[in-house]
Amino acid sequence: MQRIRSNLTFANVVSVIALFVALGGASYAAVSLPKNSVGAKQIKKRAVRNKHINKNAVSASKIQGDSISSPKIADGSVFGTDLADGAIGAGDLADDSVGASELAGNSVGSGEVVDGSLGQSDFAPGAALPGNVSVQFTQSGADLANGAEVSIDAQCPAGQTAIGGGTRGDLTNSEATKITANRPIISTSNAGAPDDNGTFTGWRGTFVATAAVAGLRPEVWVICAG
Repeated sequence: MQRIRSNLTFANVVSVIALFVALGGASYAAVSLPKNSVGAKQIKKRAVRNKHINKNAVSASKIQGDSISSPKIADGSVFGTDLADGAIGAGDLADDSVGASELAGNSVGSGEVVDGSLGQSDFAPGAALPGNVSVQFTQSGADLANGAEVSIDAQCPAGQTAIGGGTRGDLTNSEATKITANRPIISTSNAGAPDDNGTFTGWRGTFVATAAVAGLRPEVWVICAG
């Protein structure tokens, strides 16, 4: 004992006392915290990270409304199964944010499309008729004599395009004529046939009378979309 006393210094004593106080204080704090005594105010900012949170510990009921914005959501982390029916409306989507690649086949019906919201440029070529469809009709202005030949054209009004056509040798005596041409024509100034994938504005029929029948009047129709 005498030997121990001789080696004691003021610094040694203070260090030992401080150690016991520190240990005792930590132990007291660990066992004396009342339930629910640590709240959000006692937690430093960014002190709790993902690794401190158990899986599925945070549910929708624990998240305040509008507390999660787009920058806090990782790309590809939200799928259709994570969204409630009707949770996203037109007002939640930015213009042009949904393209054809984001839509499943047959997922958009006529009820989802506002009147007048689609124009011709929204369709692939040939996928939809541009505007109202009408028929233009032309009949020969004179009787077709036996053995005679005539070509008759029917044209769409200016600004419209043709999508089909047809011919008839006569209203009641079609069997007295032979149709030698039944085809589209490019335009009013070009009676040639359109090339592959080309457009046309009219239809032509060429007829030959094969019998001496009075009053033969060949007829041509063109179907127009405007």
